[in-house]
Amino acid sequence: MLKYISTTWIHFILVIIAIMLDGGISLYLAPLLFKQPMSASPMLSLIVVMMPVMTGYAQQIKRKWLYLIALFAGMLVDIFYTGIIGPAIIGFLLILRLAEFIQGYLSYSFSSSLAVWFVTLTAYMVYDYAAFGIISLVNLNVPNFIMFHLFPTIIVNLILFIVVYDFITYLYNTTKKPDISSYDVTLRDLNSRLALKSRSQRNISK
Repeated sequence: MLKYISTTWIHFILVIIAIMLDGGISLYLAPLLFKQPMSASPMLSLIVVMMPVMTGYAQQIKRKWLYLIALFAGMLVDIFYTGIIGPAIIGFLLILRLAEFIQGYLSYSFSSSLAVWFVTLTAYMVYDYAAFGIISLVNLNVPNFIMFHLFPTIIVNLILFIVVYDFITYLYNTTKKPDISSYDVTLRDLNSRLALKSRSQRNISK
């Protein structure tokens, strides 16, 4: 049944679910994730936004929709989690572009996806730290940021990445449409498959 659903819609639904799961995980695991001085933020939404690029299914989604969904996801994250419109919107778009750039030099495999994820997540965390530092909402110095926020966040999201990777890849693969432009049906191929001769061919053979 999934094969009749567009990959774009599947991606959009997965992003929305991921945003809600980020909130749910943060809420129910708050005593573990945000135990002072440690702060580990689940970023499943960012993982899912980049997933089509990392798994090689981005061509199933028009590029404009890929970025529009990233923009919409960033806006929801800003509205529900940061309370300031802008940081996540810009961050999601920049990180998606960075993922495209890095993936262009790599093959499509779990190890390559893991490398892209690690670089892009680290870049987003640094961007997020700098953005909120500019508006004086971050009081951590750089060593404490790396030790108590960056490393714990990477570990938590590594677990999330491993858990969802195969499932999301399966959904994208299930909704993948065949590339009919690669089919080459020529007259010669059709004639070679005909079991019956045409009338003109039968007259010549007589």
